[in-house]
Amino acid sequence: MDDNLYKEIILDRYKNPQNFGEIEDVKQAEQANYLCGDKLKIYIKTDKDGVIEEAKFMGGGCAISMAAVDLLLDEIVGKKLSQVKKMKGEEIEKMLGMDLTPARKKCAYLGLEVIKKI
Repeated sequence: MDDNLYKEIILDRYKNPQNFGEIEDVKQAEQANYLCGDKLKIYIKTDKDGVIEEAKFMGGGCAISMAAVDLLLDEIVGKKLSQVKKMKGEEIEKMLGMDLTPARKKCAYLGLEVIKKI
């Protein structure tokens, strides 16, 4: 895909996130990136074996952080939470389809950092 298509995907996920919302009585964690103003709270529902059945987020921030967490939550449903916690930030960049500056990496990786706290 070309860069313009990736930028369109990021803007679409920012404006129309697929995984925005809360889940009651589940594992959750939150964190902020104060340099950019991003703040996320992630909710994860797992089955008895630790497989993620549902994942949602609440919060706000820049287009990169919001698109990255939305894409990440799509990716993790059906995987074991223990596996997801081993993911590397570079996998987020692949989902976004672009190389990021160090400052933008903090934005993009925020969702994964929150999940690792759960």
